[in-house]
Amino acid sequence: MKIAGIIAEYNPFHLGHAYHVQKTKALTGCDYVVACMAGSYTQRGEAACLSKWERTRMALCCGVDAVFELPALFAVRTADAFARGGVGILAGLGVDVLSFGCEDEQLPAALAALRQNEPAQMTQTIRRNLEAGMSHARAWGAAAAQYLGVAPDLLNAPNVILAAEYLRAIHLAGSTLQTLCVRRQGSYHDLSLDVPYASASAIREGMRLGNRKTALAMIPERARPILAASRGMHAPDDLLLACLRAMSEEQLRSLPEMAEGLERRLLRSAAAASGREDLLDRLKCKRYTRARLSRLLAHALLGLTQDLAARHPQPEYARLLGMREEAAPLLRELKERSTLPLVSKAKSLTSSEMFQLECRATDLRALQCNAPEDRRAGQELTQKFILVKGDADLP
Repeated sequence: MKIAGIIAEYNPFHLGHAYHVQKTKALTGCDYVVACMAGSYTQRGEAACLSKWERTRMALCCGVDAVFELPALFAVRTADAFARGGVGILAGLGVDVLSFGCEDEQLPAALAALRQNEPAQMTQTIRRNLEAGMSHARAWGAAAAQYLGVAPDLLNAPNVILAAEYLRAIHLAGSTLQTLCVRRQGSYHDLSLDVPYASASAIREGMRLGNRKTALAMIPERARPILAASRGMHAPDDLLLACLRAMSEEQLRSLPEMAEGLERRLLRSAAAASGREDLLDRLKCKRYTRARLSRLLAHALLGLTQDLAARHPQPEYARLLGMREEAAPLLRELKERSTLPLVSKAKSLTSSEMFQLECRATDLRALQCNAPEDRRAGQELTQKFILVKGDADLP
């Protein structure tokens, strides 16, 4: 049996994701595709637009055979931690091939090599870029682009960076996981809906602005009713500001990605800001990208500290959120191959510090939901396992 794996957010699952799944099956000849999917929060530090269970159902309705969760401890982190978590789960499951989407098939390997062994010439360029006021991510990206002789914008593409980190994570883990690069359809940052493959950002923005019909057309037909039924969310303004204003400088310094002195800037800005977007506007500068600051705010809200991350450098279990009924042979095979505990009942994880962070993330996301029935706490222990039973169970 050949099994392919995909690391994703599916926020929400769209036509480009369906294309990726189809191409993965066609190019690998695999029997099954499993996804390792971020849960309640995404790598940009924002709550997912739909619950993990809704997004799991979307993926299962559109070609994925089983969905495992990428814990928040890795999902709301830098690209290297995100990749380490996803690769750790897929490799631990015994998956044969990691398939990822990318704007360029060649760059990830070159970038991964530079990340592993940084040339002295590039190190000097990075130092000059930092002295010019660039953030470390942009300083490194600009230096790498100069060294490789490519446009900096190409290296800044999120999927190129993640792809390079996937390759690096596989190398560092000594894993035998093979890789497949599928050229990405559409642009990650493009907010246009008038394209064959709209980005997840464009679909979320279209739904927010009331352009539902066009946004829903960018979702595979079988998954469309799930997004259409969504009841919407709001920004965590008061929740976030209350959290930050109650924190000390020492507590803020304990967060991942907290640079020296940034904690004082954050406290001052939180005291004056009217909401999350206003806070990010006040904090953003050449040295700190908006994405990094957004993740930092999520770390504060979730209580994700450097010490917590250090105590759990690798995934400690593989939590199965849902599967297709026809994929029962896949589950039997994974039980034979997996070096990680396979878990489908969340109650068995209640003593896990990693899962306790997951519960906080889901409870906090619930407080951003508009519908009263979506705002209850404890959903990690009450939501049912997602089992899709052929076409009859599709929405």
